[in-house]
Amino acid sequence: MGASAANTKAACVIAAQTEEDLIGRGWPTGIIYGSETQLATRFGVCRVVMREAVRILESRGTAQMRRGPNGGLLVLAPTMPVVLEAIHRYIMSRFRELHQGSACRTILHTVHARLTGPGSETCEGPGLIDFLEVLISAVDQFAREGPAGHVLQSAAAKSARSRAAQVLRLLMKDLHGRDATDHRLGSEFDLCDRYSADRNAMRQAVRVLEFEGIAESLAGRGKGLMVRTPEPSALCRLIICYFTATRVTPGDATHLFKMLSAEVVSMAAEQATDSQLGRLGDIQRLLESDARVTTKVIQQAEESLFGFIDEPLIDILLRCTGSYSIWWSSIDPESEQGRSVYRTTTLKVVSALLARDGVAAAVAQAHKVECLNRLT
Repeated sequence: MGASAANTKAACVIAAQTEEDLIGRGWPTGIIYGSETQLATRFGVCRVVMREAVRILESRGTAQMRRGPNGGLLVLAPTMPVVLEAIHRYIMSRFRELHQGSACRTILHTVHARLTGPGSETCEGPGLIDFLEVLISAVDQFAREGPAGHVLQSAAAKSARSRAAQVLRLLMKDLHGRDATDHRLGSEFDLCDRYSADRNAMRQAVRVLEFEGIAESLAGRGKGLMVRTPEPSALCRLIICYFTATRVTPGDATHLFKMLSAEVVSMAAEQATDSQLGRLGDIQRLLESDARVTTKVIQQAEESLFGFIDEPLIDILLRCTGSYSIWWSSIDPESEQGRSVYRTTTLKVVSALLARDGVAAAVAQAHKVECLNRLT
């Protein structure tokens, strides 16, 4: 996934690299990753930048700086309240309201029933079912009660242990309360004055927003902290951090991806507009041609297949379960075998969608995931 100019700032890059390294190491909860001085040296930055990176990690519940002689960056297991708050921030910042409508709830409840009902395939561990049940509970609560039913803040957020964390919460409150046409929150000076914060605390809070793509700090006259439309990469990584820390297996993640994607294409077969099917026809012609199946072609095809349902939470779940499976696999989708399998199986899904056959589309999508998974 591409990165905006904001989240290529040093602190954002360090936070992302740290989380990716911990994922690769199986998420060693409880270890000291390094002291502030050691980490600043390792990444070649000053301590101010390192502290900004630490604030990002602390806001996501993935690590916390422990002070004292034996202190350092303590690796934490992110909790579901932290994940739910991140989902809430992303969707509210991107769409201004939670689109957790009937389609989202229908898909989640159907998938949960198939994962836990009689005759279902047993998950390898409890982590995935626990994740899905807490998520469904939060979605149902919001559907009943609206914003008042939003999940309780995590303990880390409640304590707001640093001034930067307090400023971050004030910024998010203002972001949600602003006029939709107002894209400027203010200059650094204005914001420091508004929240009675020093520049270091303000910059640490701003880096968290930049990391999640919610806002970007721009220099120049008339600039300052500008609201942005967030990309899903930071949220997807946090969910992958949670999966790794709670020992969700790649097999279970693949199983969830298969079920979610099958439900989505089945629903899409019934709800797709003629113009959407027209774009899918373009993908069909591309795959039927002699064109090489590159990563770009795969991205275009997947976006066309799953772009029918306007449910951002389902989109996030598809992205993170698919990414988590690939993270641990040795699959090369651009290998000769991978290209051939992807082309053949995707064309079957596309054909079923164009025929508006929801049952056939779901079966073809499940078969596609199974075939690609066997390549690992």
